[in-house]
Amino acid sequence: INMQKFIYIMENLFDIVIPVGPNDLDVINEQIKFTKKNIIGYRNIFLVSCLPNLNIDGCITINENIFPFSIQMINDMHIKKKSTPIHGYKTRNGWFLQQLIKLYSGIIIPNILDKYLVIDSDTFFLKPTTFIEDNKCLYNYGNEYHKAYFIHMKKLDDNFCKVYPDKSGICHHMIFETKYVKEIINIVEKNHNHQPFFKIFLELVDDVILDGASEYEIYFNYMFKKYPSKVRIRKLNWINCGYLIMNGYYDYVSVHHYMRKKS
Repeated sequence: INMQKFIYIMENLFDIVIPVGPNDLDVINEQIKFTKKNIIGYRNIFLVSCLPNLNIDGCITINENIFPFSIQMINDMHIKKKSTPIHGYKTRNGWFLQQLIKLYSGIIIPNILDKYLVIDSDTFFLKPTTFIEDNKCLYNYGNEYHKAYFIHMKKLDDNFCKVYPDKSGICHHMIFETKYVKEIINIVEKNHNHQPFFKIFLELVDDVILDGASEYEIYFNYMFKKYPSKVRIRKLNWINCGYLIMNGYYDYVSVHHYMRKKS
């Protein structure tokens, strides 16, 4: 293999990271089958799990306790917030934990590639899908708009803002590049007396019961504002649902726990 081809392969290679919380332990084995079959061009699959003994063939399990934050730490921080009703403080702790895991995976997981694709553990890719073309990472999008996410982003840095009026970065997967995640972290830490990013991220959430922050919106909008020539939007067809829909139309479906319970 010549050097030019080797460089091309390395530039277009990525790892997969799937955070696995307790709600999706019953679907993760099936999800992995679809991931292996339909995600093109990946090297390793890392499962960041609440269960250190989770063992799925062809995957590398990472104990979530290697990260510098924990569900207990998030819990404690939220209890201290006077605005938080005690009866509801636990509802979103795992959700915030997963957001931080996604952002920190490229920094914390040993030997991970600079580019890594995060897939939510309830998201099933049904068709062969690529994520890098000509060294540009590819991004799908959603259409939701949640004002609290952008209030939170603005508190992290005044220049963080929504780029596309009709496009959201929230679509249950995202390809990250660690060098750009580190840029975001450095900007935020510099703005806030060099406190650790994860603490700032959590401290600045107004609503810890509902949806007060979005890692996908932060990264998506940062990249399309600052590095539009290095990324590209491409549309995939997808839906939120309570069961696996295999009708040939969707590129992927997200089979959410709260919808599975109703189905």
